[in-house]
Amino acid sequence: MRFSRDVTGIPVIHAQSGKELGRVREWLLDGKGEYMLAFLVEGVGWLPQTKIIPFGQVVGLGDDAVIVHYDEAQLSQQDTVRREDTCSVLGKRVLNSAGNEIGVVEDMLFDESSGRVAGWRLSSGLIEDLLSGRQVLELPTPLTMGEDVLIIRD
Repeated sequence: MRFSRDVTGIPVIHAQSGKELGRVREWLLDGKGEYMLAFLVEGVGWLPQTKIIPFGQVVGLGDDAVIVHYDEAQLSQQDTVRREDTCSVLGKRVLNSAGNEIGVVEDMLFDESSGRVAGWRLSSGLIEDLLSGRQVLELPTPLTMGEDVLIIRD
């Protein structure tokens, strides 16, 4: 299990050529927030382009780099991930069904082999985090994945 922030910002390397494609910028989840579908890669060079690389293209996920079998030309239609079919939970508020805020999603815990999301690290504010530490909301938890907030259903 890994936290997404541990691998955000590290280089993405093409397995066949050894070329750096860019750096991991953001992780994209399925609409239910249960699986990592893909990640955004911020390209390198003078005119960097952002690419969406499906999680299934990952060969290795180390501390220093993500190795991928990414070939845009060979991606089938069903392998392609469209941004509008995904969701991002980082920075979203988490509320309980009574309307009380539990925290803000700061990080995701996921299984690097399957992409299954196992939990979210929540922040309750700087002082509360320093005093109590950040809590991890383990999944599966019945949730409503809203556009602006996540609601835990009791």
